[in-house]
Amino acid sequence: MSTPGPTSHTRTNTPSRTESRGRVDVFDGLRGVAIVLVVLSHGWALWPSDYTLGHRPLSTLFASGNFAVSIFFAVGAFVATRGLLRKAHSPAGLHPLVDLVRRYLRLTGQVAFLMLAIVMVSVLDDTDPATDEDTRVSLVRVVTYSWNWYLQSNALVARSDLGHLWYLSVYLQVMALVTVLVWLLRRRPVWLVVVLAALLVGFEIWTAHVYPQEGYYQALLRTSVRIDAPLTGALAAAALPYLTRLRPHATITGTLAAAALVPLAYFTTPNAGYFGVAGHLTDLALFTFVVSAVLAPLPRLVAAPLSWAPLAFLGRRSLGLYIWHYPIFFFIPRHTFEWAWGWRTAAALGLILACTLVSEWLVENRILRALGSPAWRELDYGIPAYVVRRWRAWRGKPGPVSAVDEAGRSSPAPSAPPRRRPRADA
Repeated sequence: MSTPGPTSHTRTNTPSRTESRGRVDVFDGLRGVAIVLVVLSHGWALWPSDYTLGHRPLSTLFASGNFAVSIFFAVGAFVATRGLLRKAHSPAGLHPLVDLVRRYLRLTGQVAFLMLAIVMVSVLDDTDPATDEDTRVSLVRVVTYSWNWYLQSNALVARSDLGHLWYLSVYLQVMALVTVLVWLLRRRPVWLVVVLAALLVGFEIWTAHVYPQEGYYQALLRTSVRIDAPLTGALAAAALPYLTRLRPHATITGTLAAAALVPLAYFTTPNAGYFGVAGHLTDLALFTFVVSAVLAPLPRLVAAPLSWAPLAFLGRRSLGLYIWHYPIFFFIPRHTFEWAWGWRTAAALGLILACTLVSEWLVENRILRALGSPAWRELDYGIPAYVVRRWRAWRGKPGPVSAVDEAGRSSPAPSAPPRRRPRADA
C-alpha cells in the first residue's frame, strides 16, 4: 500500500475560489495585526513609554513585538512551505538553489532600497551617529542575511536603526533549511513531518537551556532559538495532508486557536513567558490556526475581524512596513526633538506608509514581474535544463518547456506571456 503524500487529496479537496480568497484575507489580516503590534512595540522611540510599559495589560499592546514576529514566522513559513511542496510534486520538480535565489531576490528588493536610503542619510545627515565603517559593515551583513549573527557580538558598533532586520536573516536561514529538507524528503513525505517535528521539539528544549544561561539578548538573536515559529509553520504545511480527517472539527479548532492567541499575547509579553511555556503554547495555537483555516472556513465571528479591509491592507504590505518603520522611528526624533510626541508620531507613520508604497511601486512590483517572466520560469526546471535550452535556442533548435510558478502551480510555456503575476509567498 502506498503512503499518502502531500498530493493525495489535491483533486478531491480543491477549495473554491471564494474559500481560497477568504483564507488569504484571514492570513493577511492576521499579519496586519502583527505589524500593528510590532510598530507599537517600537514606539518608545517616538513617545513616552513609562506608563504604557509599566502597566499591564496595557503593556501587552505596546510590548508584544516578539509575539507578533512569531505570527510572521509561522504564517510566512506555512505559505512558503506549501509552495515548496507543490513544486516538489510538480512536473518541473523542486530545485533548491533556484528557489533560494528567488526567495533572496523577493526579500532583498525593498531591503536594498532601504540600504540606498541609509547610505544617503549616512552621507548627508550630520545627526546620524553611525560612522561610515559601521554603516558599511552593517549594510553588508544585512544583505548577506548574517545580520543576527553579527549583532550577537557587535551590538555597540552595529547600526541600531537596522536592528529589527534580524528577522529577515533568521527567516531566510530557516527557509533555506526547510527547502533542503523538502527536497531531500520529497519522496518520503511522512519522514518530512517526522524530521520537522523532531527538530521543533529539539529546538524548544535547546531554548529552555539557552535563555537562562545566556539571557534574553542572545536568545532573541540566535537562529536556533527563534527557529521554533517558522518550523511550526513548515510542520503545519507538511502535516496538512494527514490532518484532513479533522476537517469536520476545523471550524471549532480554528476558533479556539484564534481566541487562545489573545491571552497568549499577554502571557508572552515578559521575555520569560515568551521563552517559556506561553511561547510553546503560542506555537501550538498558530499551528492549529493555520491548519484549521485551510481545512474549513472560519466562522464569521473570527473571519470578519481578520478580513477587515484596513487590516488586510496592512498585512499585504507588512514586509515593507516592517522594513521601513524602525529606521524612520530613529530618523524622525533626531529632527523633531522640539515637537510634541503626537505630531512626531503622525509624521513618522505618514513617512513609513509613503516609503512602503513607493518602494512597493518602484521595486517590489518589478521584482515580482521579473520572477514571473519566461526566463525565470524556465529556471524552474533547474539550471542544467536552462543551460541546455539556451544552448538549443542558440543552435536554432528551441524546445517547448513548461514550468511552475512560485506557488508550485503549472504555468504556460516560457514562450507564452504569463497569465498573472505570481503571488508573494512570504
